[in-house]
Amino acid sequence: MNDSMQTQINELNSKMDEVLSYISEQRARSMATDDLVSDLSIVGKDMYDTAVLELDKQQVDIEPDEVKKLLIKFLRNIDTFTQLLDSLESVTDLLQDASPLVTEAIIDFSKYLQKLNERGLFEVSGALLKSFTSVLEKADPDAIRKLGENGDLMASIGRKLTDRELLEQTDNMLSALAETSKQEIKPASPMKLLFGSNRKEMKKATGFLLQFMNNMNQKK
Repeated sequence: MNDSMQTQINELNSKMDEVLSYISEQRARSMATDDLVSDLSIVGKDMYDTAVLELDKQQVDIEPDEVKKLLIKFLRNIDTFTQLLDSLESVTDLLQDASPLVTEAIIDFSKYLQKLNERGLFEVSGALLKSFTSVLEKADPDAIRKLGENGDLMASIGRKLTDRELLEQTDNMLSALAETSKQEIKPASPMKLLFGSNRKEMKKATGFLLQFMNNMNQKK
């Protein structure tokens, strides 16, 4: 036997050893896979039996066809569930980033409420609510109904009350009325009042009163 043939035989034996080693590794992997599948099947069977027992205790009936449909729908909508999970992660990140701002806003709002409480706003609001409740309890339902029917007139009055000049004039009139009611009124001649020491202001007041009465007559 020459050297060339011996070399070929050695190479063939080496390749056969490699093939046998590969077959041995594949067999070992196959055996490990079989063992894993066997173990998982045992665990799965135990989980299935436990689940069936618990569902039976809760009187829950499961239709295999419905479960199969659910699994098919789940597999068909994997992309949708992935997008949903991504959205949840984004929302979670947003909440984590916004939590300091929300906490700061809550603290500022609490301080603002504390300032309002120190100014007695809550006490005033409570007193107003109590007074309003008392008025409603004593009010006539028919009068309240008529008040609602005249809502357009009340709205018109409310719009006029937004005029600052009118409010200032009303405040001056009420202040003058309150001051006059406290004073001792002495009999006096109308002419003396009209042509007294402060003739300009008296004429202005008289003109205002006459114009007011004229406007009232035109509204009738």
